[in-house]
Amino acid sequence: MKKPLNITNIRALLLLAAFSTGINVLLTPLFSPLLAEDENRAEIVVTGDRREKPVEDTVTRTEVISRQQIEAQGSRNLAEILRSRNGIEIKPAIRGQEVRLQGLSPEYVLILVDGDRVTGRLDGAIDLTRFKAEEIERVEIIKGPSSALYGADALGGVINIITRDPKEPARLSTELQYGSGRALHYGSGNETHASATTGVKGERISTLWTTGWHRSDGYDLDPETNDLKLIRSLVGHIPGLRNEDLPVTEGTTGSSYQDLNVSNRTKVKITDAWDITGRASYHYLNQEKVDYSPPRTILDRSNETHDVMAGLRTDYRFGTYNRLSIAYSHARFLDTLTQDQRASDELDSEEVQDDRVQEARAQLDIAMGSRHMLSVGVEGLWEEYKSPRISEGGYGYRQRASVFAQDEYKPFDDYFYIVPGLRYESDSQFGSQTTPKLSMRWDPSSDVKLRFGVGRGYRAPSFKDLYFAFQNPGVGYQVVGNENLKPEHSVGYNGGIEYEPKKWLWIGLDGYYNSITNLIDFRRTADRKNDLTTYQTVNVSKAYTRGAEFLVEIRPFEKLRFAVGYTLTDTLDRLQDIPLEGRSLHRGIYRISYGGKTGLGISLQGSVNGKQAFYYEKESLATLQGGRLVVDRNVILRAAEQNRDFKLIDLDPDTPDYGYEMKNANHILDLRLSYKFLENYEAFVGVDNMLDHYDAQLDPIRPRFFYFGVRTNYSAPVPTADRRIESISTEEKKPTER
Repeated sequence: MKKPLNITNIRALLLLAAFSTGINVLLTPLFSPLLAEDENRAEIVVTGDRREKPVEDTVTRTEVISRQQIEAQGSRNLAEILRSRNGIEIKPAIRGQEVRLQGLSPEYVLILVDGDRVTGRLDGAIDLTRFKAEEIERVEIIKGPSSALYGADALGGVINIITRDPKEPARLSTELQYGSGRALHYGSGNETHASATTGVKGERISTLWTTGWHRSDGYDLDPETNDLKLIRSLVGHIPGLRNEDLPVTEGTTGSSYQDLNVSNRTKVKITDAWDITGRASYHYLNQEKVDYSPPRTILDRSNETHDVMAGLRTDYRFGTYNRLSIAYSHARFLDTLTQDQRASDELDSEEVQDDRVQEARAQLDIAMGSRHMLSVGVEGLWEEYKSPRISEGGYGYRQRASVFAQDEYKPFDDYFYIVPGLRYESDSQFGSQTTPKLSMRWDPSSDVKLRFGVGRGYRAPSFKDLYFAFQNPGVGYQVVGNENLKPEHSVGYNGGIEYEPKKWLWIGLDGYYNSITNLIDFRRTADRKNDLTTYQTVNVSKAYTRGAEFLVEIRPFEKLRFAVGYTLTDTLDRLQDIPLEGRSLHRGIYRISYGGKTGLGISLQGSVNGKQAFYYEKESLATLQGGRLVVDRNVILRAAEQNRDFKLIDLDPDTPDYGYEMKNANHILDLRLSYKFLENYEAFVGVDNMLDHYDAQLDPIRPRFFYFGVRTNYSAPVPTADRRIESISTEEKKPTER
């Protein structure tokens, strides 16, 4: 028997129904002859419920960005694929671009490639520009704590990159692109991108190769650079003008780079029920940057990176829904940082970071009668880390072993699922962790889906958190790790409603709340070591993120699609009683795309971000130093000039108090125009960051950038019989209860 709706659900459904009715009245007379099925409706995904399912039937909501969407918006890498998506923030990182989910930092977001862990975090973040668009078939995203399914580091969610595989008997695709920005301050950011994909698909064996070459000039956002270059050109022509008398500001904000990627995915079909898939990739990256440290220190910095991933997986299917999967993967990230001080060798250095991860997994999915679908699995993970910036001889090692289970339970004949899950994980450094989760889905009607989830997550301290050992004598400080750190824990709640009254209209509303304890942060210690101020990692903070996401998608006819979304992200550092840094309370996104298999194509996408909180350390009128109060009367004047808060008395100067300023509201807009000839050729032009937003300190992104290029695509047609077989196979994977 169905349970009655409560008042809250009734109000929500009435509101959505009223909104939908108004849209229907306005648009149905215009567009009803042109209604089109969304190409993603039959997409088979694996991330949300950790087994193959059509995306529309997942219990845990899984967002999908398809290959067709990636090509239409002209994305070059994963950062560009994600940056105009609801509830996802892409930010500049120490290297490249990083991601935040539900207001949580990148160290709480797990990045996977075909289900395998990615290694090579820098300052806690995986650089999203490492993953090139030509290698990606689709991207699957789940938000909220996912440690019950995926273990450590998945407090904020999971992003799973699914690589391309051949779908036709033969394929050859190429793309060539060139772009340039304005000659702003220093350089123009000239870029060249070239890629090729070729593959074949036989009855038993299929393989696909992808290779790409990408290069870019650096750029600088310092407005003084050009003026100083002009003045320096006059040295020797104007009496008394000397180079040494001029200020030094030379530097680059964005690195120049040369980037090569090669990958292969091969699948061997042993029998109709048993197949083996192998995947391997190699990425080479060389970045160069100029760092300026006042008053006159200039460092030429380069990073040479070798990134290798390989994986092997076998799947055996028996019965209608039963499957046994076994997988092994190995990833290595080798990065060499070289710093060369101009006119001196005092600060010359070379540092090598070598990060390796091996992972083995086995999972069994088996139907237990008509109401239970049980998934159980075991995993082992081995991680090694080498770096001169950590103690313990510059080497760290740990291993994890885990078991997990989840049950898709359908108690009634209606479309109602309860999915409990549990994971037990043992870490060689931090002992055992148990992370439960519970997901539910109920479809009270054919056009309404209700989802709810609650789960625990955790993140073990990284090797840098534990053993960091870095000194900067020129500035007078050092940073050290803490071997007594505890893992960070979270509890998260997610709920949402999806309403799809017509094939051309989709409305989604989601809410979330994440509470995190034992947050790891740096704090200044009371004692000085080696005559340097010392900062150490400690478990000091508690925080929460909470918010809501609203998205409307309209597809009035096959070639045209609109999407508009709004995200509310409210965060709080409970210890300091201030918002988490760099998060926008309000954020909006919009996407407009038009195009088909031939003819004109248009892609317009943008994000509007409200002001974000940026921290500063509060000054004190009177500070306790050496047993006496030291008064600085200028504190009040400086605080008034900068519009900042200050403290009257600071009795504990080794524990800083922070205030925050709200800054950096922005609007990022990208436009791409294309024209397809005979389905095989495409020419395109575009402009990124059309409104030319950037900030050298708060948001050092590339200024306005223009590009153009061509794309070719040749493929042998799929035989009619094979199409019918694939169609039947897809239908078999769809549930039949509805």
